[in-house]
Amino acid sequence: MNLKNKLARNSTLLFAFILGLVLIGSFLLFKSHRKDLYYEKLEDNALITAFFYFEKDEIRKMDSVSYKDIETQFNKIANQSIRIYNAKTKKLYLRDDVPVVLSDRNLKAISRDQILHFTINQRQFSGLYYKDNQGDFIIVVSGIDDVGNQQLEMLAIVFFSFYLAGIALNYLLGRFLARQTFRPFADVISKVNTITTENLHSRLEMPTVSGKDEIKELITTFNYLLERLEKGVAIQKNFLKNASHELKTPLTFIIGDIDVSLQHPRTNAQYEEVLKSLRKDTFHLKSTLDGLLILSGLELSEPDQMEMVRIDEILWNIIEKKNIEYPEVKVTLNLDAIANNEDLLSVNGNRHMLFIALYNIIDNAIKFSFPLQVNVVASENQGKLLLKIIDQGSGIDEKDIASIFDLFFRSDRTRHIQGQGLGLFITMQILKRHNIALTVDSELEKGTVFSLLFP
Repeated sequence: MNLKNKLARNSTLLFAFILGLVLIGSFLLFKSHRKDLYYEKLEDNALITAFFYFEKDEIRKMDSVSYKDIETQFNKIANQSIRIYNAKTKKLYLRDDVPVVLSDRNLKAISRDQILHFTINQRQFSGLYYKDNQGDFIIVVSGIDDVGNQQLEMLAIVFFSFYLAGIALNYLLGRFLARQTFRPFADVISKVNTITTENLHSRLEMPTVSGKDEIKELITTFNYLLERLEKGVAIQKNFLKNASHELKTPLTFIIGDIDVSLQHPRTNAQYEEVLKSLRKDTFHLKSTLDGLLILSGLELSEPDQMEMVRIDEILWNIIEKKNIEYPEVKVTLNLDAIANNEDLLSVNGNRHMLFIALYNIIDNAIKFSFPLQVNVVASENQGKLLLKIIDQGSGIDEKDIASIFDLFFRSDRTRHIQGQGLGLFITMQILKRHNIALTVDSELEKGTVFSLLFP
């Protein structure tokens, strides 16, 4: 069942429930009110009966012809049954033809309450305790409200008819309104179905209706999704193109070295040179693959394992590894500026990811300023940790600073230095995840400063 039918069905069920409660409540209230009105009518007739029978000082003779005629006319007008009891002896002075016997309990209740209304077998009774100079009497008037019952039956038929008609009308109107409401969704779906990977640049048109509604929010969100998909697909295509090139280059060198070495016999020294070249190209290939694996891991949507880590411990670990790899280069770490506030060195982050980011920056600083010294300086900036990695290399051209964090970017000035163009891209992704602000200041032939401001 589609949303239009569900909306029409659910609105109809809700309407039927509410309308049913209203009509049933109205019917019951009318029935109760009608019953009370009939009791009041019986009570009035009981008083009229009292005046009719007791306007003189003695009870009329039951065999009086004139009295019988008056009584017959009164009963015809009242259309009710009347009986009169002596309040003390419970003797019945006036009988009716109703086959209902009132018990002493009923008569005593009338005497006690003066006026009493009750129902027996769907027949309504109104009892009146009446005092006369000849004694006390109980007048009981009863009847069945035929007119009221007919009105209730007619009201029930009318209510039920309106109930069915209202449900049918509500369902039809609900389907019409649902169709009108969801028509823009159908247009959106039709447009979305035309979008493929070949035309991700397409965007959904915004409705011309003023104001903000769910359709506009949906279109805005979907256009934003298309924009991200377009960028993602473009990055993926560029990534595959560059990755294949970066992997193909060392593989070509490796195959070339092997083919050359197999062309004719060589000395052990020559084979050793070939193996060293193969080892260098293999490490280049491994470094590229490691970078791609790290990059793949960064794209995962799983949450990182965050914990409190010490930045100085990570830095000392990196410097120790670099001193072994580049014994000719000196890397210094200066923590004097925050000696009195070492708590700044404790940050919430992923230890492994922060190690990779800082390792890549320091590794670049060493390679591009080799064999000059690299300085790592920690300081405080508005209560936050500021870390600067300073090298004395050839610097970065101003036009290239904005591109050094792009995937596989290599500056023309540094192509002679081995690298894959992955490190700074990976570093930037890690820093963004940790909300670490990075700025780069560089001057040609004087060096570069990477400044990291921790949150």
